[in-house]
Amino acid sequence: QRQMCIRDRNDHGSALHIATHLSNLIKVSDRVTVRHGAGLALLEIAPRLTVDQRNEVSVELCRGLELGQQEFTKYIPDYLGRFALWLPPEQLDECLADLGVTLSASSSRIVAPVLDTVGVIYEEYDVYHQRFPEEAEETCLRRRDRLLGMLMRGLAGIDGETRQEAMLVLGQRVFGSAQLSNGEKSRAFPLTARKLLTTCRQEDGDALSFYYRASMLGRLYRFLTAQRLRGGFTFEAPRPIAFFPGTFDPFTLSHKGIVHAIRDLGFEVYLAVDEFSWSKKAQPHLIRRQIVNLSVAGDFHVHLFPDDIPVNIANPADLKRLRKLFPGQEVYLV
Repeated sequence: QRQMCIRDRNDHGSALHIATHLSNLIKVSDRVTVRHGAGLALLEIAPRLTVDQRNEVSVELCRGLELGQQEFTKYIPDYLGRFALWLPPEQLDECLADLGVTLSASSSRIVAPVLDTVGVIYEEYDVYHQRFPEEAEETCLRRRDRLLGMLMRGLAGIDGETRQEAMLVLGQRVFGSAQLSNGEKSRAFPLTARKLLTTCRQEDGDALSFYYRASMLGRLYRFLTAQRLRGGFTFEAPRPIAFFPGTFDPFTLSHKGIVHAIRDLGFEVYLAVDEFSWSKKAQPHLIRRQIVNLSVAGDFHVHLFPDDIPVNIANPADLKRLRKLFPGQEVYLV
């Protein structure tokens, strides 16, 4: 089949039929060697496909991720992630939007291969600017942040399997990757450091999550040690603090829009979820807090305020303590 691809690669019609057949083999073949052979052949003919044909094949592979059967879907991410980087910017953003929707599925069997796919795209993304040099560097950086944010969303998943997969991808594809540049790792670490620290303080009930977390932290520690020997990290100047308290019952798109607007003004936003409301019967505090956490997990410079530090904004002593928590930074109330 790979010889057929090479022989017919100048015929766009035949190339599309072959690419579709290869994508089906990646999804449903009983033999692992056939899956890998089909994936390599698909990547080989990708440059010969038109934009519409590439988009059609990527959509089919994205649908394959929704099968929910790990024995079939686990082979798709490696080839879908690399194939997606042949899509022009507009189509790539559409692909990422589709993956983002699938990332919100309730089944970890569907979410796990999506996280793997995002990890592959993030790790291989350096080649994209070479294929589409007309795209501005700032746009490429925003897309990198979007990919990294999608991985962080998995880290705040509602079940242990999703969080485990996110930790695995962050360890292998980001901080432990031999292919990703040290410059990109050094840029990613300051963005994710606080969220990673928060995750490490979460206690999952099963022992398997402990080992996943230990593996991720081991790779992260090796990267931090190597980077310190190279000269350390460059952190941006501390941002002013925006303290945003509320019941958030529920946390709406309007709340999220306010958070984004404040963050884009240059603030570090902390969301404090009130334990109860005098004016209405709110949902349980921990449920509301989990909803907020899931909603902002992929947004950088946005954090949940610690639950063990109660702050009553009507109490001057609490406000004084809040200011002392951020020495050298201005604190604003939202």
